[in-house]
Amino acid sequence: MRGVDEQQYLDLCRDVRGGSLYPMTKDMNMAELVVHIERSVQRIAHALLKSRLAEDPRSDPPEPVCCKCQGKLRIQEHAQRRQINTAIGEIEYWRAYGVCDRCGHTAAPLDEALGIPSFGPSVEVMRKISHAAATARSFGMAADILKEHAGIEMSAKQVRVNSEAEGARAAAARALEVESFRKGAQIAGPGAAADLIVVTADGGRIQTRQSDKDKEDDEKGGVWKEDKVGAVYDASPRKDPAARKAPEYDGAKALMKTYAATMQSWDEFGYMLRVEAQKRGYMEAKEKLFISDGAQSLRTFRQDHFREATFILDWYHAVEHLSGCAKAAFAENTEEYVAWYKRVKKKLWAGNLDGVIESIEKESARVGKPQPKEHESSPRVILHRNIGYFSDNRDGMDYPRFRAEGWPIGSGVAEGAVKQFGMRLKGSEKFWNGFGFGPGAEEMLALCALHRSEDGRWEEYWRRRAQPSARHNSR
Repeated sequence: MRGVDEQQYLDLCRDVRGGSLYPMTKDMNMAELVVHIERSVQRIAHALLKSRLAEDPRSDPPEPVCCKCQGKLRIQEHAQRRQINTAIGEIEYWRAYGVCDRCGHTAAPLDEALGIPSFGPSVEVMRKISHAAATARSFGMAADILKEHAGIEMSAKQVRVNSEAEGARAAAARALEVESFRKGAQIAGPGAAADLIVVTADGGRIQTRQSDKDKEDDEKGGVWKEDKVGAVYDASPRKDPAARKAPEYDGAKALMKTYAATMQSWDEFGYMLRVEAQKRGYMEAKEKLFISDGAQSLRTFRQDHFREATFILDWYHAVEHLSGCAKAAFAENTEEYVAWYKRVKKKLWAGNLDGVIESIEKESARVGKPQPKEHESSPRVILHRNIGYFSDNRDGMDYPRFRAEGWPIGSGVAEGAVKQFGMRLKGSEKFWNGFGFGPGAEEMLALCALHRSEDGRWEEYWRRRAQPSARHNSR
C-alpha cells in the first residue's frame, strides 16, 4: 500500500516548525500568515490521513467476512484505487474489494469498517453540502458558501445532486417509520410525559415542472402545487381563570419544535405528522392540542389523524374572516365597517359564537343570497360562506376556556414554518420536480425538516450516518 514515509512527513512539518517559519513568512501580513499556516496544516493532515488508510490492516484483510451474511468475502482486487472528497481535500487510497459468493454482496472491507460511503463524498463533506443546500436560498448560493467557508469547490448542479440524494436518504428513513406505524408498530416517545403537546399544520405553494391542467400555470410554464408543513412542539401552560376575561393574552410559548414536510397528499402527510407527534410523546402528554385554520382539508386531516386532540381554530384566521365579512357588508375603513368589526370581534373573544353567527347572518340577509355561479369574491358569497365557516369550526373557538387553560390560540408556528420552508423552495425562478417525478421538492423538504428540527436530530443523523455499515469481521 502507498503511504507517506517519515522523511516526507518531516518535510511537510518543516513549514510550521518554529525554526523555519519566520524566514518563510516574514513579508506576510496577518491574513496571509493564517492562510499559509492553514494550508501547511492541511497538507500535514492530508498526509497523515493517507498514511493512516494505507497502514490499516483492514485495507486488505487475510480472511474477510461478508457483513451481510457472515460468509466469506472473495477478494477480486487487492489494491483497488479510490479517490474521495474529504473535509481536508481529495484523498487517494488503495483497498481490497470483493464479492460474497453466498449472498452477492460486494464491498471494500476498509470502507465498511470506517463508515466510508460506497460512492460520493465523505460523510463530513455531505453534511456541509446538505447544510449549505438547506439553508441557502439556492443551490448556486450554497456552492458559493461551500467555497468561501469550507474550501469545497463544486458546481450548483453538484450541490443539487448530492443534497437531493441525502434528502432522499432522509425521506426513505422517514417512510420506513411511517410504514411501520401503519402496520401497528409502536413509536417510542421521549419517556417523560409532557404537560402539553401541540400539533399544527398548514399548506404552502411551490412551483413544479410538471404539467397539470387543474393547476395554475405561470407565464413561464411552471405549475404551483401545495406543499404541506407540520410542526410539533411542547409547552408549559399555566392555568389562569382570570384570563377568561382578559383583554390581551399571550398563551404558552412553544418550546422545542420539530417538523415534517411533504408534497404528498394530506392523508399521507397525516400519517407522517402523526409519527412525528408520537416520537414527541403525543399519546403520553397530559394535554394535547391541534391548532390550524378552518380549511376543510385541515378539518378532515385533524379528524382522521388527531382525533384525541382538542381543536383550536387559529385566532388570527378567525379574526381575518371577520374582517372579510366586514368588508363584504360595508365599504372598507368606513365608520360602519370599523364599528361592526370591533363589536363582533369582542363577541368572538368572549366566546359568544351564537352572537357572531347571528351578526353575519343579519348582514348576509341584508346583502342578499348569492346567485348561481356568482364569483367567490362577491360580498354575498363571502358572507354566506362565512356563516358556514364559523358554524363548522365553532368547537375550536371557545377562546375564553383556552385562555383560562393557558393554551396557545395561534398557529404561528406552522405559518412561520411554511414561510421558512418557502424561503428555500418558493420563488418564481425556482422549478422543482414534484413528488413522484424524480428527485426534487420532496427530498429538499425532508432535508429542511431534518435540519430545522430543534431536538438534536440533525447531529444524531450525521453521527449515525458516519457509523460503519456493519462491524468488520475477519476470521
